[in-house]
Amino acid sequence: MVRDALEGRCSVETDAEVPADTRRIDLWVTPPEAGASLPDHLGLLGRITGGSVTLEFFHNTPSGEELHVCLIKHGEFRHFLSRRKTLPPLPIQWVISSGRPDAGIDGLGFRPMTGWPSGIYESPPLQWTRLVVVNELPVARDTLLVRLLGAGSVLKQAIAELQALPAEAPERRLALPVLVRLRLTVPTDPAQQTSDDQEFLMNTQDIVETWRREAIQEGVKQGLEQGVKQGLEQGVKQGLEQGERKVLLRQLRRRFGVEVDGETERRVAAAPAQQIEIWAERVLSAATLAELLAD
Repeated sequence: MVRDALEGRCSVETDAEVPADTRRIDLWVTPPEAGASLPDHLGLLGRITGGSVTLEFFHNTPSGEELHVCLIKHGEFRHFLSRRKTLPPLPIQWVISSGRPDAGIDGLGFRPMTGWPSGIYESPPLQWTRLVVVNELPVARDTLLVRLLGAGSVLKQAIAELQALPAEAPERRLALPVLVRLRLTVPTDPAQQTSDDQEFLMNTQDIVETWRREAIQEGVKQGLEQGVKQGLEQGVKQGLEQGERKVLLRQLRRRFGVEVDGETERRVAAAPAQQIEIWAERVLSAATLAELLAD
């Protein structure tokens, strides 16, 4: 009846097809085994991922339409999971946004979430989505790992807090190597760097040296333990060299991946301390592994 009433007056199509484009979830986290709990040092991040969740990350604040697309994708994902023969726990979606997406919050009906810190919002119930506005989170150790997902001054502050933690702090051991690895992916040619790349390099300029120094100290400690049997002076010297080689190989693997083979490891193991120091200085500037390891 409706079709007949409108045909000739409007464009009318019966059974219009909705294309099913493949969409991908940034991160899907399933809950731990019954009775298991996540480590306390994860803080707010552990609280967010304590159940079945999906996570979508936005370094730049999403538009209202981008946030809406996340809700559509999540609804499709839950529908897909619900059709499995063995039904898994259906996840809640968490969108992590560096800034406040005003259009999405207003247009999609998000509201502050009771019982959570400032900066946490929830959608109407049948959208199964929660939103973290990183630059609205309180500055506390409990939120540090989530604030490291922010941008601009928020990220800069979080990195400074991370570096100020004791060397043995679990947050520091978790995040420092990741920041070093991310820094090594930034193009060395300034002309190829984005403004975000340049800001990140500026905010993390002390990270590599800090991480390198701590790894060397770990090597010194191992050397000192050996030195009890081999002599203190010799143990310290071996510890320093061991730490330098360990750091260099770790940086090479993160920069060049599978190119770092057994032959490369043997070269690093056999090279004198002076050569190791030269190679270490080239880690961030050399374009290729061959260029870095040139004598």
